[in-house]
Amino acid sequence: MLFVISHWSLVISHWSSVISHWSLVIGHQSLVISHWSLVISHQSLVIGLQTTKDEGQRTKDKGQTTKDKHKLL
Repeated sequence: MLFVISHWSLVISHWSSVISHWSLVIGHQSLVISHWSLVISHQSLVIGLQTTKDEGQRTKDKGQTTKDKHKLL
């Protein structure tokens, strides 16, 4: 009887460890996904800021060209 109780105690302990392991694996995968989501968001932000900067420079250049044309007239 004691052997059976010890056996089932070990079985339960084993499955508890297996569940803990997979919980850690899932938690790790969630962190990896979150990390890459942040990386992608950061890259999108950088691209957006660069585009805004480029648009601003084009607008500035366009304004300068207009000023130069008016000076020639």
